[in-house]
Amino acid sequence: MEGYKIRRILKPETIRKELEFSLKRLQTDYIDLYHTHWQSPDPENDPIADTMNCLIKLKDEGKIRAIGVSNINILQLKEYQSVGVVDTIQPRYSMLDRKIEEELIPYCHNKNVSSLVYSPLEQGLLTGKINMQTTFTETEYRNQIPWFIPDKRQMVLDMLAGWEDLTNKYSCNLAQLVIAWTVMQPGITFALCGARKPEHSTQNAAAGDINLELCEIQKMRSDVEVLGQS
Repeated sequence: MEGYKIRRILKPETIRKELEFSLKRLQTDYIDLYHTHWQSPDPENDPIADTMNCLIKLKDEGKIRAIGVSNINILQLKEYQSVGVVDTIQPRYSMLDRKIEEELIPYCHNKNVSSLVYSPLEQGLLTGKINMQTTFTETEYRNQIPWFIPDKRQMVLDMLAGWEDLTNKYSCNLAQLVIAWTVMQPGITFALCGARKPEHSTQNAAAGDINLELCEIQKMRSDVEVLGQS
């Protein structure tokens, strides 16, 4: 974002214009799932009702098939739902950042709203490919994440090292193990994982073949909770 001014706008005219651009670039007549990304802050503070009514119109026109909202709290979600049907949410979630388990995920689970969680690998920290010697530039986003602070990072790496028996058992890497754990949590529908190379996507998808035993899921959660108390 350096050198650019980022605006968060959810005005109907902007949504429609951006959708038309996307349809043209993708060379398609419709998009299966269309998500808002961030609620617009002040001074725009675009009304949720206006945004949702626009999305419903686009769905009625057949240009989108499902409506999703990202980075919202439960009050904002309920405001969207007061206007129409929300099919999915897209919140931040990893085993190191489980705040949405408190209220948002249980609510969505009860209301049959799917959850597509992003950053399940915590910016690469949970892949095992980042170590104590890994450095980041001063403006790197990872510097804003508490788990990358050296003492906390070491605790995470020690925890990951303790799961070697599981990666050996399932013939998988740490990223695959973490993804498998993530999608097996109550209320989590999909895990959205970044990939810089095609093979990363293939490896991430293979996590879907891992079927952890309940005791293993609980053991990993216990390790994570102990970490959080440190």
